Amino acid sequence: MNGALEHSDQPDPDAIKMFVGQIPRSWSEKELKELFEPYGAVYQINILRDRSQNPPQSKGCCFVTFYTRKAALEAQNALHNIKTLTGMHHPIQMKPADSEKSNAVEDRKLFIGMVSKKCNENDIRVMFSAFGQIEECRILRGPDGLSRGCAFVTFSTRAMAQNAIKAMHQSQTMEGCSSPIVVKFADTQKDKEQRRLQQQLAQQMQQLNSATTWGSLTGLGGLTPQYLALLQQATSSNNLGAFSGIQQMAGGAPIGSSAGAMSSLTSLGTLQGLAGATVGLNNINALAGMAALNGGLGGAGLANGAAAAAAGTMDALTQAYSGIQQYAAAALPTLYSQSLLQQQGAAGSQKEGPEGANLFIYHLPQEFGDQDILQMFMPFGNVVSAKVFIDKQTNLSKCFGFVSYDNPVSAQAAIQAMNGFQIGMKRLKVQLKRSKNDSKPY
Repeated sequence: MNGALEHSDQPDPDAIKMFVGQIPRSWSEKELKELFEPYGAVYQINILRDRSQNPPQSKGCCFVTFYTRKAALEAQNALHNIKTLTGMHHPIQMKPADSEKSNAVEDRKLFIGMVSKKCNENDIRVMFSAFGQIEECRILRGPDGLSRGCAFVTFSTRAMAQNAIKAMHQSQTMEGCSSPIVVKFADTQKDKEQRRLQQQLAQQMQQLNSATTWGSLTGLGGLTPQYLALLQQATSSNNLGAFSGIQQMAGGAPIGSSAGAMSSLTSLGTLQGLAGATVGLNNINALAGMAALNGGLGGAGLANGAAAAAAGTMDALTQAYSGIQQYAAAALPTLYSQSLLQQQGAAGSQKEGPEGANLFIYHLPQEFGDQDILQMFMPFGNVVSAKVFIDKQTNLSKCFGFVSYDNPVSAQAAIQAMNGFQIGMKRLKVQLKRSKNDSKPY
């Protein structure tokens, strides 16, 4: 279908055909035209349909071409990952169609660093014009209008940009600069987004570490229910095997008499009491037992600790706390993941989460096993299954795996943070596992 008829028959030469996903399957070209026209006149809309159905059904995605490039980019800025249409769970996805990527601006735009602050746009144009036609040249300036010592140059073709990099990168040191000129492709929107997500992931990892390397009395409060349950399991008198696992992971430090001391911590209530740093006198024995882990307290020390606790509970709590943390803190995530992997092995088959909570992960490093993939995806939610696929002939990893959460929100959070995440030379590809009855959407 054609858009506004008052325009010329063909769109501008630099117009972009955009792919749009996450649109209701019930929508026709008419509703889509109403969605897109506020951003500019629409030349064409093609809904992708499943031809195996009779009549063919929409796959919930389409291509749209505006008459102008500007309208397409404005629509993308306003809709992509921002607007969620009625009845949809996820925001609209809008990006240039694959066929448009061959000459996209981001493939021809260069960042020029270590530029003399005395240079203006014309000087940069003269410097780079030998490599081909320059569409845009801009020096980055501060609020005061002064050059920041860097610029962007966009060529007509990618080949011109590549030639400029080869010839100009580190070819000279400009006046007032501490190192040679830098010439490279400018960061794309995807690069910026990925860097932002990597920073978010680093923060999440830090938060996870601070919850398990308890630096303060409130650290226990940050632990997830699984970790608390495992600590309870590790501290019960009937389950000292689990505690010896903690001891081994903590570097093999001798437990000594701490096994008996640990057996006094038999209730999750005691743990939660510790977490809130509100411990009554009836918990003094448990605190004294925990203090024994520190190794520096003898029997008399324990009695004194109990007496001191009666006078000032917080002092004893702090003392006891420092004792247990060195054994349990670093071990709990590992203990949890080992427990999950053992359950997974015992079950024999791949456990799946609900619809939308199961992920495929591609481009894993060859050496990654179930434990690695599990620990990498644990920060985003409760993992019910984590598996790296192994080649039965070679017994080597096939470099892809499967992670299931108990809810779709965690799966989406993992995709946002980990899709495109770089490990060594590889970038992970993380996407939802398609249900068996889904045909390929396009």
